[in-house]
Amino acid sequence: MKQSLSLKLQNKLKLNLVLKQQLNIITLPKTELIQEINKELEENPFLEEVSHIALTEDTFESKTFYEDEEEFNPFYKLAYKPSLYDILQTQVDVEFEGKDKDVAMEIIDSVDEKGYIKQEELERIANKYSLTLDEVEKIRKKVMTLEPTGIGALNFKEFLYQEYKDRYGKDKVVQEIIEQDLENLGNKEYLKEKYQLTDEELTEILDNIKSLRPYPLYGYEDFEITYVEPDIFLYYTGDEKNPFKIEINEQGIPNINLISQYKKILNQKGLSEEAKKFLYEKLQKAIGIIQGIQQRRENLQKLVEFLINYQKEFILNGKEYLKPLTLKDVSKQIGLHESTISRLVNSKYIQTPNGVIPLKTFFSNKASKESGDVSSNYVKYLIKEIIENEDPKKPYSDNDIVDILKQKGISVARRTVTKYREELNIPDSRKRKKS
Repeated sequence: MKQSLSLKLQNKLKLNLVLKQQLNIITLPKTELIQEINKELEENPFLEEVSHIALTEDTFESKTFYEDEEEFNPFYKLAYKPSLYDILQTQVDVEFEGKDKDVAMEIIDSVDEKGYIKQEELERIANKYSLTLDEVEKIRKKVMTLEPTGIGALNFKEFLYQEYKDRYGKDKVVQEIIEQDLENLGNKEYLKEKYQLTDEELTEILDNIKSLRPYPLYGYEDFEITYVEPDIFLYYTGDEKNPFKIEINEQGIPNINLISQYKKILNQKGLSEEAKKFLYEKLQKAIGIIQGIQQRRENLQKLVEFLINYQKEFILNGKEYLKPLTLKDVSKQIGLHESTISRLVNSKYIQTPNGVIPLKTFFSNKASKESGDVSSNYVKYLIKEIIENEDPKKPYSDNDIVDILKQKGISVARRTVTKYREELNIPDSRKRKKS
């Protein structure tokens, strides 16, 4: 009985260690993945780096080699290397309209070297654009959802929970821990009792919190000139049926494997129980990182193929054609859990023929439609188009716009039209009327 229990515990430990490492690897963008692998290569006795290509006579006959690796890689010939600031501008252009776009960029321009913004800066921005603080705050909250997550946060706690939500989803208990008990993270008994958590639940929460970045611009302190390397390349093929080709960017990622003597090391005579446990954990971590790299590659390929196919019109024709899409929608289509998709999307960038954008750009809110769902961006686009083509002597009221949208098969409430029109900074029909 005791031996059976010991085996169960050992298997559970193995599962937890491997899964934790896999999930950690899936979360990482390419640059951080390389750092993590190199760190593990130095510290883990069970890992070794192996050559990507076995150099043979056939190899030299079949490929031309260049001293400059970038010259050999066709994707780098296409690559426009934008700064994080450039990518933020692109995101703002997709996510905001009219004056809100200017305010969003003003917020980004006003953050400090860590990505935080002071309250007095928000007051200055409100005065500059003749807005209330509440209006500026609404835009700031939306800016915080851009990549990198949390830019424009007021303080560390606000940033930390924003990043937690982005990676692991909303969690009221985690929010309370971050807001009330950050200084007590080392006091596990206190946290378990206060929040009624099991050892396993608390360990998972603490591990997740520890995996978060220390501040919004971590790694991008000089974000106006820091180059962002994409995790995925997308380029045109010229084929009408399959207009895009996807390539996961793995250049520079070390190719690793388990050392062949790993069983021999574990079975050495005279090892203490403590040493055996240490080595066992290192082995499970090594297995987890190897499996995680493979899963990251396969899942990222599967996810991006779906996103590109689903949002093809957005890539070809612009933000007005961005379809509604949620994590739940994608989960149903590709068979991955929502939390896995969230981890894959987090902090990942794709280089499209039109520029580098975060993967999260492919996701959009919904508005009701009789023949399905359309994105709120598309509804805004239609409202703007309707107003631009109206008779200035007889401008459309919001109710008129509701009726026109219904004729297009889109059902939205008048208050929604009013809200979107105001977000576009378009005055009402009385102010638009020209005699």
